Amino acid sequence: MKPVDPMKWLGLSLCALLPATPAGAAETLKIGAPESISGDWAPYAAAHGLRCMAELVNEAGGDYKIELVVKDSKSEPQLAVALAQGMLDDGVVAVSGTPASDSLIPIAQLAAGYNAITFSAMNTQVEMFATGLGNFVTTAVPDPFNAAATAKVAYDQGARTAVLFVSDAAGTWTRALPGWFGEVFEKLGGKVTGTIEYPGFGITDWSPFISKLKTMNPVPDAIHISSINPDVGVLIRQLRAAGMDTMVLGSDGFDDVTLASVAGGAANVNGKVFFAAHGFPTPGGPLATFQAECAKRGYEINGAFFGLGGDVIKLLVGAAKAAGSTDPKAMLEAIYTKGPFEIVTAPTISFDNPWHYPVKEVPVMGFKDGKPVLISSTVPADVPHFKK
Repeated sequence: MKPVDPMKWLGLSLCALLPATPAGAAETLKIGAPESISGDWAPYAAAHGLRCMAELVNEAGGDYKIELVVKDSKSEPQLAVALAQGMLDDGVVAVSGTPASDSLIPIAQLAAGYNAITFSAMNTQVEMFATGLGNFVTTAVPDPFNAAATAKVAYDQGARTAVLFVSDAAGTWTRALPGWFGEVFEKLGGKVTGTIEYPGFGITDWSPFISKLKTMNPVPDAIHISSINPDVGVLIRQLRAAGMDTMVLGSDGFDDVTLASVAGGAANVNGKVFFAAHGFPTPGGPLATFQAECAKRGYEINGAFFGLGGDVIKLLVGAAKAAGSTDPKAMLEAIYTKGPFEIVTAPTISFDNPWHYPVKEVPVMGFKDGKPVLISSTVPADVPHFKK
């Protein structure tokens, strides 16, 4: 059989999602995105993935046309809320904010008054599903899924003892996520032997914390920290400089193309650093195809976060198709009840659970020759925090 050209595959995928209609008949989905194009969250922004998928959808034609309004929130929650207010006044059906709950919760509360959807490509915080919000959607799985998938890999890679690094820097993402990792790790047969508090982001000298690790008995096989690069890269580099071969496990904040270089090169990460991400570009697969096409168009690919932006556009268009309407209330109901939906970071995504959090495969990455490699990709079976 003749192999399918990847771009033909993408076109077929979009056409399947967007059936052809007479010229001029497309309805408009106006989407507002006060995104973190600059500031602390910029390495994880989904804005460019949103833009590229909107281009592809509009070029493919179909029932729905995307009108995407992107503005830089500078990673500042108050600015994001102000920008979202203006976009809601302009009639968007869906609006985002910075990745964290400090902007998304007030934006969701504002959007409720407009019957609009609040979305985030990359928010993973469980508080978004526990605050009574009835209009929030994210295409990134919640932190307990991330923690569970990483704990399984840690145990499978031979870790039997672990120390958790925790902080209040980013709410439950930096405090509760390591705890959920520990909970699943111990269910598997491992043991959490300690917890270390660190003050937040921007640490350039981890030596006091490394000294604590070296005095522990036993010295842990692994540590888990949910934080961002360059902080985690510096931590890894300084651990190796201190003679510690300890496994380092983390969350989606590790998904930064500069991590291995900041960590001191391939020898410091190969077979020793693992993290849960939001997608892996398997050659020929949807995410790799999407990234390749967008790269040809001049977009910079920032890991799976780029793909999450594409997921949002595909999800909103799929919801309008399933609802047969661009009314945001009907679209939200379709998202919650009519999945699964096709996306690019995983085969499908669905939201039909009591909390309406997304369920999809969670890839866990390691390193080979200093490059990310896929270790596993599953829907975790035993997830803490959320109870059926």
